[in-house]
Amino acid sequence: MGDSAHAQLHDAVANAALSCYAALPANGKPRRRSSNQPEWTVLAAVVLYRGEEARCVSIGTGLKALPHARLPVHGDVLHDSHAEVVARRDFKRWLYRQIEREIELQRGKEKEREGGEGDGEERRYLERTARGSWALRSEWQVAMYTSTLPCGDASTFFLSLAAPSDGSVESEVQQTPYSVASETPPSSMTPATPHQALVEAAFLGLHTSRSSPPTSSTSSTSATVHRGRVAYSAISILRTKPGRVDSPPTTSHSCSDKLALWALLGMQGGLVSGLGEGVEKVKLSLVVVGGIKEELRERVGEEVRRAIGGRLEEWARRVGLDAEEFGVPEVAFTDRQFEHSREVVAAEEGCDLSDVLSCGESLSFIADLPLPVPAVEVINNGIRQGASNKRKPGEPLDAKRRSRLAKLSLFETHTALQAQLDASQAPPSLTYYQAKHSTPPFSPAARYQHLKSLVRSADGPFAGWLVSGQPWESFDAQGRLSSRSVKREDAGI
Repeated sequence: MGDSAHAQLHDAVANAALSCYAALPANGKPRRRSSNQPEWTVLAAVVLYRGEEARCVSIGTGLKALPHARLPVHGDVLHDSHAEVVARRDFKRWLYRQIEREIELQRGKEKEREGGEGDGEERRYLERTARGSWALRSEWQVAMYTSTLPCGDASTFFLSLAAPSDGSVESEVQQTPYSVASETPPSSMTPATPHQALVEAAFLGLHTSRSSPPTSSTSSTSATVHRGRVAYSAISILRTKPGRVDSPPTTSHSCSDKLALWALLGMQGGLVSGLGEGVEKVKLSLVVVGGIKEELRERVGEEVRRAIGGRLEEWARRVGLDAEEFGVPEVAFTDRQFEHSREVVAAEEGCDLSDVLSCGESLSFIADLPLPVPAVEVINNGIRQGASNKRKPGEPLDAKRRSRLAKLSLFETHTALQAQLDASQAPPSLTYYQAKHSTPPFSPAARYQHLKSLVRSADGPFAGWLVSGQPWESFDAQGRLSSRSVKREDAGI
């Protein structure tokens, strides 16, 4: 494919995402606040392409993540509402729908053989492999569009160009590290000062300075993850989501870190990998980024490629993964502008970037959902817009209040599909954690979990990855907690 054809493909991916977003209702999109200040957001989308055809199948917007102290044990609140994460979770829900459609089509064919009426052939995205697992059809490839650079490692060079002379970046500043030796994390504290926030961050094992890492006698993780934009010029290191220096720390990894992990493990995720006979790795082939000036693209492109997979390439070859098993996604840029980016909104309003406020909602779009299921959902603080997060002790939020992207909601969908695929057996009463990790040998799910454990091991390039793990995943498909679940206040990260 020549340079011109490549550019056309990259723009086609961006156009598919942007036109799909433009067609969505206004609810959940940036608006003008009562103070008359305009809002902005980040857009991400998963786009399938083959030849000159590009189709957007999921969209996410957003810039928010829950503090570690607010992570739920029932799996009923979305931890991370950054655009890339929402779009990828939407894509996982879309994959479930495609498997459901394959089941329906198969039953339709069975009806035809019995003299009934079938549904006919539709555009199909999945196929069965020789061993019975599902895989994305070979003619389709997966791209992710994002309206700006992913937060974290991919943004370090770009941030350094705009850094003020004092070395700070936006509201994240260099701070003195703190050491915490208490026996319980200060999770009940709502930080109101940089000092308080840094105390909690230090307890969680986060770097809060360029200097020596914080230490904690009770932290169960090695201090190898930097908080937000601290030491922003350091590259190829793990980071959490950025935020104000006085805000409660999050343990959600940056979108750069997550994209690198998706490039290695696939876009389908661990739970989807274990459905039925398994779902093969869904490869991320292309990342298209908007909002970067042409004169910066060559250098910024090198940084993005390194961040979203290049930093894993040498390790992957050492552990025996060839280019087919792991390849770094192609990185490309587009001139197409996102209507609600910070820069576009500021230019239209004739104001400074600091006068444009971040939108508090996240918008979720999933293609091909059956009617009357709405294609769009608006998320606020990890639950559905307008819903209350109050719950009875020991009970999860009901389906009307939680997002369809929460772990519990996806687990419900997974369990229902698993029952359809194996109707002859009563479904086992597994927790979310068990469903991900109880995998048959040599299955797609087993390979997924093995590779994830390798890359996060003490000798792996992502050693120290912050894992919530079993304490936050010991719920069943109804959100009930396992009798062996630990209490939230006693659980480590």
